[in-house]
Amino acid sequence: MLRIDPSSPAHLNTIAQELRELANGLTLFTHNTPETAAFTAGARMKALGGISEMLSNTLLYNLTGEPSADRAERRGAGALATAAAGTSQAMGHLAEALQQVAFLQEHATRRPGPDLADAQQAAWNVIGDRLDDARTALQNTATQLETDTRHLTQPPRRPAPRSAVPTAQAQQPPTPVAVPTTPLRRPAP
Repeated sequence: MLRIDPSSPAHLNTIAQELRELANGLTLFTHNTPETAAFTAGARMKALGGISEMLSNTLLYNLTGEPSADRAERRGAGALATAAAGTSQAMGHLAEALQQVAFLQEHATRRPGPDLADAQQAAWNVIGDRLDDARTALQNTATQLETDTRHLTQPPRRPAPRSAVPTAQAQQPPTPVAVPTTPLRRPAP
């Protein structure tokens, strides 16, 4: 898909589905190597880069110049902007996982010791956490995009007619009270 039409529910749902597919499999297995972890995070980061580029191109096109008269297009652009934020968040988590993989690779040839083993285990823990965070961010972004897509073509809510809207008592005009026009006199003692 080269261009995303923000007013097209089919296009937005396709993006949501792609995000869900990228979220699937973002876990560490029991027998991982730095290479498999790098591939797991790196391949998804590359795919998200392509989606991010499509989102940014669409947003750049739709959010510059005069606002569109098409309500669905305006709502869709907002949905895509939200998706771009979630996609960027997931990419950040994947980059942090890759940073830990780089640490593992950097220290792979060092002589083993308790400090190195602890540092390596900590790196693996961070990798697992960041992959979980990226998966959650992608799933949440896909869910939000699907929700926004369902609301894309709903007609705007119209306010109820004025006569049907109850006026709060504090907003009602005061009830007129008769005020005497002649001064009142005190009775004589």
